[in-house]
Amino acid sequence: MGSGMKKFLYLGLVAVMLPALVACNGGGKNGPVQINWRDGDLMAVAFLGYYDSFAEFESAPSYIRLTQAFPQIVEAVKVEAGLGREIYLAVPRDPMATVAVNEAGEFVTDENRTVFYRSEEGKPVLVLNNWYEDNSQIVCTDNAGNSVSFLPGIDPRDGRLKVADDYPVQDISLPMPKPMEGYTFFDYGEDFEGRDLGIRVRLQAGQPILTCSAKGVAGIGYDEESIVLADGDNVFSGINGLCKGVFLGTIGQDYNPVACVVMEDGSVKMSSIFYAMRRGGPDLSAALPGFKDVTGFESGGGGEVATDDGDSFYTYETIYALDARGARTEIPYFSYHGTYYAKDGRFIYEAALSPDWNYTLTCIDREEYAPETIFSGSFFEKASGEEEQVFTFQRSRRAWAGDERFEYDYKPVSGTFSATEQELAYRVNLTGTDIVPSGLVFQDGHLMESSIYEE
Repeated sequence: MGSGMKKFLYLGLVAVMLPALVACNGGGKNGPVQINWRDGDLMAVAFLGYYDSFAEFESAPSYIRLTQAFPQIVEAVKVEAGLGREIYLAVPRDPMATVAVNEAGEFVTDENRTVFYRSEEGKPVLVLNNWYEDNSQIVCTDNAGNSVSFLPGIDPRDGRLKVADDYPVQDISLPMPKPMEGYTFFDYGEDFEGRDLGIRVRLQAGQPILTCSAKGVAGIGYDEESIVLADGDNVFSGINGLCKGVFLGTIGQDYNPVACVVMEDGSVKMSSIFYAMRRGGPDLSAALPGFKDVTGFESGGGGEVATDDGDSFYTYETIYALDARGARTEIPYFSYHGTYYAKDGRFIYEAALSPDWNYTLTCIDREEYAPETIFSGSFFEKASGEEEQVFTFQRSRRAWAGDERFEYDYKPVSGTFSATEQELAYRVNLTGTDIVPSGLVFQDGHLMESSIYEE
């Protein structure tokens, strides 16, 4: 980063081009998955991975490969069965079957059950569900009156579909990605007094799991009450696929645990753990640009400084990704995270920028003092100079206040913006298309927050 740049406002908005649908050739190698129906089978089900939304699913690198393996995805009806992070494809054997997706759970009865979807056309369905536990059921009834009810879910230990061999539902899931040897569990370790910090990551059924403890980090200068992430196991958001490796290291001059995740295609995502603990949830970055075919990680020194006697020392700790070509590339970390504000005659603009290269931009109506539009996405540094930095942004979601509730748009938007220091403010110039006017001056939160509503 340029020496003149201290804190910048980065408004990113994420554009991910929806991939074109391609002809089927079986998970990219052997053609489409063939369903070998057994006597009595009524339905086939495949677990496709962990995704935050159907929009993220359709823009993920894995989407093309999955449509090659399962061409039924293209015509399938998308069903959001409550909160979810797991996507399942269900294919009825009878093309004229009645298919329903219903609410499920401990306190759900026939009297209060929500029906998310029902059709007699026999179409395949994509079901997004299971944020915490099985929360939907798929019911398939063929023309002869034979019926089966199935709770789509996987064994958390190995990712296998939870279905008995003799049940009339066939598991057609692709194999889980092979875990990277030596990168399935990492413990962040102890502080300088030997106290366990209680921070661990592990790979479980294709997803990274964070275990943390507020008490553990309180001993190194953090107020335990400021830690809002629940103790114990927490699932990362932003997986959007399946992963095959995890790593924990530190980036900075002090304790600063950062998790790195290798996706099944060899790309890398990262997450700042202390930031997650203070914000209430671990979020992964978008795939970091420039990383592919990653085979492992290592911690090491960064910012090497030469001394007069010919020796050298490192000014901070960092993490390097190792790839199949033998390259050793440093993991980028956004050090100037925080909340920045700007305003014009109509809106107050609040931008929260994370060390994981994610952002949320909230446009607050100055008359109603209420959010009108919220953008979210990712950003990455493109170029850095002494007085200016240039960033690319990709917007993944826009939410706006409707008549009764917030409505959502996942149309991708991308562009670039620059940040230049001007005393205690930063001028942001967007070249992408969005609601934020070009040339707005954003200020650091502690400078602007107390007077943000003043004229």
